[in-house]
Amino acid sequence: MHAIAQRVVIAYGSESGNAKALAEGLAAAPCVAALQPQVMPLNAVDLQASWGDEALLLIISSSFGDGEPPGNAEGFLAQLRQSGALAQLRYAIFGLGDTAYPNFCGFTKQLDALLQERGAQAIINRVDADIGYADFFARWQSVLEQVLQGDAQAGLALSLRVIAYGENDAYAAAILERRQLNHAGPDAEPGAYHIRLACEGSGMRWRAGDTLHVLAQNDPQLLAQLAQWYGAPEAAELLRDKELRQISKGVLRELARLGGSDALKGLLKFSQRQQLEQYLWGADVLDVLQDFCTPEKVPLAELAQLLSPRLPRAYSIASHGQAGHIDLCIRHVRYERQGRQREGMATHWLLTQGGPVQVYCRANPGFHLAGDAAAPLILIGTGTGIAPLMGLLRELQASGQPRQTCLFFGEKRQAQDFLYREELESLQAEGVLHKLVTAFSRDGAEKYYVQHALQEHAVTLRDWIAQGAHVYVCGNKQHLERAIGAAFDALLADTQQGAADPDETPWQRLGREGRVHLELY
Repeated sequence: MHAIAQRVVIAYGSESGNAKALAEGLAAAPCVAALQPQVMPLNAVDLQASWGDEALLLIISSSFGDGEPPGNAEGFLAQLRQSGALAQLRYAIFGLGDTAYPNFCGFTKQLDALLQERGAQAIINRVDADIGYADFFARWQSVLEQVLQGDAQAGLALSLRVIAYGENDAYAAAILERRQLNHAGPDAEPGAYHIRLACEGSGMRWRAGDTLHVLAQNDPQLLAQLAQWYGAPEAAELLRDKELRQISKGVLRELARLGGSDALKGLLKFSQRQQLEQYLWGADVLDVLQDFCTPEKVPLAELAQLLSPRLPRAYSIASHGQAGHIDLCIRHVRYERQGRQREGMATHWLLTQGGPVQVYCRANPGFHLAGDAAAPLILIGTGTGIAPLMGLLRELQASGQPRQTCLFFGEKRQAQDFLYREELESLQAEGVLHKLVTAFSRDGAEKYYVQHALQEHAVTLRDWIAQGAHVYVCGNKQHLERAIGAAFDALLADTQQGAADPDETPWQRLGREGRVHLELY
């Protein structure tokens, strides 16, 4: 028996349709449907109507842009601002937002504040949900059912609020663990490392497949070398927070203009784009200054003004959202160029930093687990591209809902480069991972890659694709997607008969159906 409400109004503010769909789904839920709820846009709600003890207003709304109301909610906001006391109004708000915007869930936060100012009573604490809102909504709906049945404390105890960390307000995460995953040996890859960051209690929310952005500091040695080139010790401090590694074409054009370098201007021509890409691989600002400029033609103050703020580096998260920590799998980048030893900016920082690391999460819905639990999963990763796939497997393990899952993992040598071997074998023994297929390219007389392994398991893969399988691919974008696509085109070639578009390849068809998920770098 419903104890606290006899009439429910579900009002939505929606631009893309997500909030409207949630509102309609909520109205059909057994705990609400018995009350014959009214579903309407927020603009259709009349705050001057009678809101006695028997009535309840449930608001589900997104925020448009940087915290603005959706078009079908602007009128409600104006009405609320002009309203008098609303002491009899009881309400609950589920806010949808995107942490990429500084004013995350700004509209629903504003609604909550205005309603409280006017004496309205929230029966459930406001929810601030990010793009991956499905889990939050399921938990909110469950608490709403408890509240409707008379458990008022359940609503007041709920705390579902994503904190919108970003570049200007990052979270300081302590490093809990660093562990090398591969082993030294002939022809071994550079070090691959497992990094674990403490995030419990941070308010960050993520799912397997999402990305972690790391705000690493510039290499002190590079800053000292820039100061030496300029003959100005203050250069190190002036450029400390500038982007010195990822050099945009706009910066290059301005350096070519200031330096008067015809060689750099020529390199920037469209016809020379491949040569420019080759030149920029592993280059930093000091390389460009030494090769094409002089300190007199590019004064330090102008360079500092020209360069953008230091950019974050993004890594695929290798842990599930309920773990209380964030795992990464990174490659230690080390190389020599023009007589200078170089290291990857963020990887070096993560492997040497003693104190907390500044980080924030961003949703990547395209790499989340597919919603249909009956759909098999084909996971394909090479090298540290195994990171988000480990996250998906760990999420499956935590959920306790087994699915047909096959992992194809490629590296150079089994004895040295079998990343996460013990854990993968344990997941296979538990039944979380049904099939583990490896491709170690240097262990045989001929090169053997993941695309060859796919071809050898063509019968199983064709069967799984027919069952609606989703394919997840993570690794180097230069070669991997083309090779994987060609392998699937070959093994599915006989399934194209009678296709609506004879020019569409099987791989393209899977992509159009939303069954291909790519995370390439």
